[in-house]
Amino acid sequence: MLGIGLLALGIFQRWVYPHLRQRHEAAKVTGSHGLDPSLLTITIKIVGLLMLPALGFVIGDPLLASLIE
Repeated sequence: MLGIGLLALGIFQRWVYPHLRQRHEAAKVTGSHGLDPSLLTITIKIVGLLMLPALGFVIGDPLLASLIE
């Protein structure tokens, strides 16, 4: 589950975040920028690096056992 979280975080930081940041900076000119994309980054880091490994520790064996065999 940590691997899945790291993969999701890597995909987000490599492909999604730069586009979000660029759109946010362009929208700041018109004053319609909304929330900062760094809040979404913090949320994805918490889920990917804390919650998914904890979930994997608690219920990972029944969930992932069929994938390993």
